[in-house]
Amino acid sequence: MPALVLSSLALTGGAQAASSCPPGFAMLQASDTCVRISGRVRAESMVGSSRVRSSDTFQTQAGGRVQLDVRKQTEYAPLRAVISVGNLRR
Repeated sequence: MPALVLSSLALTGGAQAASSCPPGFAMLQASDTCVRISGRVRAESMVGSSRVRSSDTFQTQAGGRVQLDVRKQTEYAPLRAVISVGNLRR
């Protein structure tokens, strides 16, 4: 479901240069709202061997996170919303 939401955002590259968006942000089409979609993926695997073949081990772990950062200047003050979803552990 999040992939559908993220892919439906209409971004304009040409308006970004003339906008007041921070670096790394893009302006939403037909608005003055800036948005940045970012994330990370982590994967690891570990193999353990012993002298007894039946006790050899193999483990894998994977995790990831996606973050949506939206900013808009209002008449009162800047408005910022951040949504972060994932299970990245260290």
